[in-house]
Amino acid sequence: MAGRFTDKECEQILLALRQEARRQACTAGMRKTTVEQLAQAADISKGAFYHFYASKEMLFLEVLEAFHEEMYGCAAQALEKYRRLPARDCAAKALLEMCRMLQDSGMSAFWENDVPILLRRLPKEILETHYHDDEVHIAALLTPLCAGEERRAKLAAATVRGLMLTVTHQAEIGPLYPQVLETFIRGICKELFPDR
Repeated sequence: MAGRFTDKECEQILLALRQEARRQACTAGMRKTTVEQLAQAADISKGAFYHFYASKEMLFLEVLEAFHEEMYGCAAQALEKYRRLPARDCAAKALLEMCRMLQDSGMSAFWENDVPILLRRLPKEILETHYHDDEVHIAALLTPLCAGEERRAKLAAATVRGLMLTVTHQAEIGPLYPQVLETFIRGICKELFPDR
């Protein structure tokens, strides 16, 4: 029972659950991961798991939110780092870093296969209070580069979201994927920020 755990033990259990869920997201995926596996990794019972999370989906939502923070934080750092470049070059560098981070994280299969299912399984009120889709995050990042043009920012966000799907299909694209990704990004940024 969670009441029997000290604050420090609760912290350690939460960390272990999050780490295992992230590991499973990158390997087996959410659907193939059981509450028993998650609990075992944290050295707690299945019943104790439910004192920490109402469902495995709530845990995986937390993993997704943490990954969003990492990925969009990476892009925000790149935007700051390259802010003196023209908008299209600054955006291209940030988007490349964000896509590479997604690629290197091992989370791309979870992103493509499990996230749509996860979002369907969660109650509407949870989604409304805890989840913002990628376009919201991307628009927030790119709006300053769009010089206040809301329509351009929305187009940029939708375009980048589509671009990120290529990361999940890099095997089909083949060994030229890094060059293909860079070509896509540079072309997108040239179109979205033509004179900036």
